[in-house]
Amino acid sequence: MTQPKAQFLNHVRYRSMASYITEALDLIRAGNLLLEEEKTIFASPEDAAYFRSRASSTRHAASPSIPPFNPVPIPEPVARELQPPPAPLPVKVEALLQHIPLEKPPQPVQRAELPTPDKLPVGHLRALITKIAPGYPLVDHPPPDQIARQIANRWKTKNQSAPISVLSHGENPQHKALLEAITNALDISFDSARLIQAEPIEKEKQWEQFLSAENLKHIVICDATLWQLNHLRQFYKEVPAQGIRTLGAHPLFLLPDLSLYLKDPLLKRSLWKALCQTFSPKSS
Repeated sequence: MTQPKAQFLNHVRYRSMASYITEALDLIRAGNLLLEEEKTIFASPEDAAYFRSRASSTRHAASPSIPPFNPVPIPEPVARELQPPPAPLPVKVEALLQHIPLEKPPQPVQRAELPTPDKLPVGHLRALITKIAPGYPLVDHPPPDQIARQIANRWKTKNQSAPISVLSHGENPQHKALLEAITNALDISFDSARLIQAEPIEKEKQWEQFLSAENLKHIVICDATLWQLNHLRQFYKEVPAQGIRTLGAHPLFLLPDLSLYLKDPLLKRSLWKALCQTFSPKSS
């Protein structure tokens, strides 16, 4: 047997998965050399028997196991020692500061003073508007908001009223205390009563809203106080023949001068009798 043939057979007997590619290349090279020397290749009986047994055993053999992959550890980079920065060059601070220009402090911004409405040059505007729209009136000052305030305070005025409303205005402490006692007596014996300060209602001209409250039934006020409230007096009506006095559509009970009851307490009996004849007692 020649040397190329023996090399070919040795390569066939020894096969390994780890060097499969290298062995295949060597096997191809050996086969090319063998074909160049011998055109026909016959195996010996021993070799033929070996290959037949090899072929029959490989059919039932398990697939070759792949060797585990062992990654090659990557070496950690070697830490380099940090070198300190070079020392700064000596500089004369005084000489350096002489060449640095000093910044000026920021100046406060002076805002232009806005002219007041009296100083506005509206003469030419007034003439121009009068020429363009003569039907629109021009006013020098904004209109008052008294009407708007009255509308906004309507709910407050209506909430102040009670079925028996006792009006108070400018009384001294003794007279006011007597009015509070009369109000408490009316509230206990007849109907819900409340002492109401008339000054804010008179100032806002809200008597029309006050008299239009749904729960208002009777009004009690001193004779002198009624004549001090000019706007409230506009709603006063009297029928002397029948002895009827009203404020709006509500019955009015006029009290005389309260100082009389303080001087003569016995007069309180006649006052209480008159109140009982005017108001209906509470229903039990």
